[in-house]
Amino acid sequence: MSLFLDRNSDSNAKPATIEIPRFGHLRQDANPILAAHMLQEMYKLVTGWQQELVQIDRDRIEVVASGTILAGWLESRTFQRNSAGEAIPTPYVTVDPIDLAIVDPQAGYRLCGLDEYGQLWTRSCSMTEILNVSQAIARYQQLKDLDARKQQVERHIRQVLEDLVLLRIKIED
Repeated sequence: MSLFLDRNSDSNAKPATIEIPRFGHLRQDANPILAAHMLQEMYKLVTGWQQELVQIDRDRIEVVASGTILAGWLESRTFQRNSAGEAIPTPYVTVDPIDLAIVDPQAGYRLCGLDEYGQLWTRSCSMTEILNVSQAIARYQQLKDLDARKQQVERHIRQVLEDLVLLRIKIED
């Protein structure tokens, strides 16, 4: 290959520059370190969920072992006196668990729940039973909360697994 210089051309002229478009770092470069880092992050996330599932199972065992569990709620009603001094009961209202710190000895309490057919059942609850019944209801609520969290974590794990299977299939193609 020969090189020819034209002495008549302007020696100070610069060759035309071509602008090369710049793309984001992730789009242009294959970055194995970033890919490995993302896989490590996913591993940490999934193992964290695995540990959380183990802890949820321990917590469930602890709640079940701590006493009776009742799927229900407490209702109370107070009595108002009419002009003749007779006690007239007010309608029952659901007792807020926070309000159970102060049990009204004048109120009437009942335990309520739904049977397997969805029908409401009630039974009176004496003052001596209120503490035990409210604790049993609280245990039931703890189990519900633990089960809801367990289902949420399991959904996350299933979603990651599905995504990884699809990614593996895509990579193998």
